[in-house]
Amino acid sequence: MSRYAILARIRAANPNPQSPPHEAKPAPASLASTGADAVLRFRTAAEAKGVTVVDIDHPAELPLAIARTLSAANLRADAIRLNDPALIGLPWSDANLTITRGAAEPHDMLALSSAVSAVAETGSLLLASGPDNPSSLAFLPETHLVTIARSTIVGTFEEAFALLRTRYDNSLPRAVNIISGASRTGDIGGRIVQGAHGPRQLFVFIT
Repeated sequence: MSRYAILARIRAANPNPQSPPHEAKPAPASLASTGADAVLRFRTAAEAKGVTVVDIDHPAELPLAIARTLSAANLRADAIRLNDPALIGLPWSDANLTITRGAAEPHDMLALSSAVSAVAETGSLLLASGPDNPSSLAFLPETHLVTIARSTIVGTFEEAFALLRTRYDNSLPRAVNIISGASRTGDIGGRIVQGAHGPRQLFVFIT
């Protein structure tokens, strides 16, 4: 008996061949949040994972905020790798910082990405891959810097992916990297080790 004949017999024996339409269930109201509440919950969840979160009032303040944050963490202000045109035009020289354009290289120590959204319930960042935001920026350098617009911090992943679909005309980019802290693993001697598979440190700047 052919495959099609078998499937036809199964369909004929099914008393309810038409499955009811699937309806997406909304996220629990206790998780959904917007505005200042979402920002606060995101900060709390991210900091619990060892992420440093910095609030700034305007994107133009980002270079100086990065310089101060790196200094406070005793990190060298090496050239910062980035490729987002919106970030390239910021006043980096005023903060005595230099930038390098393009995808990250193995020797890069610092990289700056732009997140398209952030999720308060887990303290996670969503980074969409593309020419302006190569995925290598999030994985190769020792220290990863991420900027996120306050208005794109939402309560749940459902809300975050709704933002993504709106931004990408009801589609999605080739890859969406979800980052919830610095790289860490327990595979090495049963001890938690940071930086084994990616950045040792993650700094988030909310604009």
